[in-house]
Amino acid sequence: MDLPDEKLGYGPDAFIAMKKSNKQNKVSSYNVKWQGSNIQIPVFLIDISHLRYNLWNTRVKPHLTQYVSKEGQADEYFSSVDKDSLEIQRLINGFLKLNPDRVEALKYFKKPLNIPEIQEPLVATPDGRVLNGNQRLCVFRELFHEDRSKYGHLQMAYVAILPEKGSLQQERDLEATFQDTKLAAVMFDWIQQGLWIWDERIKGKSAAQIGKIIGKSEMDVNGLLRRIILGEEFLQGEGKEGFWVELRDTMQLTQAFKTLDEQLGKMKTLQQRNALKKWAFIMMADPDGASKGKGTSVHLLIIKSAKTILAGELEIVIDPPIVPPSKKKNPLLDPLSKIVAPVSKKEVIDLTKLDANKLADIVINDDEVRESKRKAKNNKNYAISQTKGIITTLENILTGIDNMNKEGLKSSLNEISKLLKNIEKKI
Repeated sequence: MDLPDEKLGYGPDAFIAMKKSNKQNKVSSYNVKWQGSNIQIPVFLIDISHLRYNLWNTRVKPHLTQYVSKEGQADEYFSSVDKDSLEIQRLINGFLKLNPDRVEALKYFKKPLNIPEIQEPLVATPDGRVLNGNQRLCVFRELFHEDRSKYGHLQMAYVAILPEKGSLQQERDLEATFQDTKLAAVMFDWIQQGLWIWDERIKGKSAAQIGKIIGKSEMDVNGLLRRIILGEEFLQGEGKEGFWVELRDTMQLTQAFKTLDEQLGKMKTLQQRNALKKWAFIMMADPDGASKGKGTSVHLLIIKSAKTILAGELEIVIDPPIVPPSKKKNPLLDPLSKIVAPVSKKEVIDLTKLDANKLADIVINDDEVRESKRKAKNNKNYAISQTKGIITTLENILTGIDNMNKEGLKSSLNEISKLLKNIEKKI
């Protein structure tokens, strides 16, 4: 059910005029860090139909990027539009409704026991643009529009109003400090957060500075950044640059990217890293082909692939061979003698020619062989260890044999002798 135009917010001037004409008294105060200082700002009860969404809200960033790519727009498209227009407000409302956290958010605010969280203020600019709480505003609007008698308590929202408009960067920093932690199970996902971090790094912020803003360690920030860069490489390879929503919601590769990042950290050379990325991307592009009927998953296959590459027993071809141009060259420029490349005795795995299904079979087979070798090695080490123990025992018996009761000893030694002969035959 679409919201009517009048429910998608007042324009900046109309909102300010409404605030002045209503002459509302504040209902409470709210603490925020704004423009470098911790301040108390007033909270008012405001009709949800008067507020506007923030175009640069982190929750819609993947949608904005995919929209630009899908519609063939310039990268700067959303910087040139009227962010307060009904068209853009409706677009953002649609994006927010498509987010995977939507289902949980709706369930959460349908429960009467969560009234205290409903009273947690949204944070808005003086002209009514919501910086923190866009998803909550969207949920309130949907529920109220769906059933006014049941969700009448959602018509008025608690809104903390900032004292003055700030720069886009100050607004982004403010939003990042909140992370919408007041909604159960709807923290920013890895793509939303990763794209935000990527933008901040491009602007020159260090991982430590970013971590301080969003309450994460420098290591966590770098991890999210690495994963989003892997995501960018993967999408480019698939000819879907910018399709972050599809990557998150359709491809279902969250754990695969996390595992790939972890396993890349174990690689010893750049060549090994590139091989693992290429190998993993092929399987990630066709997860059903890689895992269906094999009793495993893509992220587990990535772990096994890393072990296969580290074992160094395969020659892995990453790039297609360079075909020399057919155009005739000056013979004087030819090398004096041909350089013959050494013939490798390793099995060659050509990643430019193999599909996800074949690569999964290779890595599963290699893992089984490696496991059998490990068990055989463990059995051998166990046998050697036990044999050494027997030798020590026999030496002790020999040392004290003159002073011991020898009754039954000979038959036991005969049994040991038979067992040793059988073992010897098998060696």
